[in-house]
Formats: sequence, C-alpha cells, structure tokens
Amino acid sequence: MSEQRVEQQIQTLELRRRQAMVEGDMDFLESIYTRDLTYSHSDGKSDSKSSYLQGMREGVWRYRGFTSRDEQMRRVGECVVVTGLIDMDVVIRGEPMVLNSRYISVWKAGNNGWQMIAWQSTRHTHG
Repeated sequence: MSEQRVEQQIQTLELRRRQAMVEGDMDFLESIYTRDLTYSHSDGKSDSKSSYLQGMREGVWRYRGFTSRDEQMRRVGECVVVTGLIDMDVVIRGEPMVLNSRYISVWKAGNNGWQMIAWQSTRHTHG
C-alpha cells in the first residue's frame, strides 16, 4: 500500500476517533484501540485501554471538540507515528477546560486493520 494511501487512512481514523470521543461512541473506540493501548495524559497520568474507556463511560473526561495543526506522519515498519499540536475542549471531572498539547500517537497495522497502540500528550504553551 502506498505511503499516501496509508496516511489518508490514518488521517481518517484520527478524525473519526476524535468524533467518537465527542459523541461517546464507545463501540468505535473499543474497536480502534489495541488491547495493550497505553494512553498517557498531559498531566502525567497513564491509562490502559480498559481504564481509559471506563473513565470515559463514567464521565471522567467528556470531550467537546478538537482542533489540530502541524500534523506529521511517518511510517516505521508496521506502525505509523503521528505528531502534532492539538487543542482539546474537554470537561475533566466536571471542570471545563481547553488543553493545548503537543502529542504523539502510534498506529499499528494488524489483522483488524489500523489500530492505535499509544497516545502521549504534553501541555504546550503558545509563544
């Protein structure tokens, strides 16, 4: 598969994942996160697939929107590494906020297509 086609697929999955996070589409999120997902938040806390999705179900994080920019992708073997800047409009434990972050996500090709195996975000200050 061409690099351009792979990038289009990952870009589509990233957009669909963010939409699912806003809509609370847990079935879709369940399907695109690998069993051994590591989801590291900008506050330094980390979740497994199970604990992250449970937190979403319980309303720990309620996402309202995303704006991303400066995204770059590179393929490394059976993985695609995505980096960029993202602004997340989210309610965390009842407190509304906008998180400005630099992020890295890793997508892995497998029998079920492309799935996210890792997410790491770090707070980013503009300027």
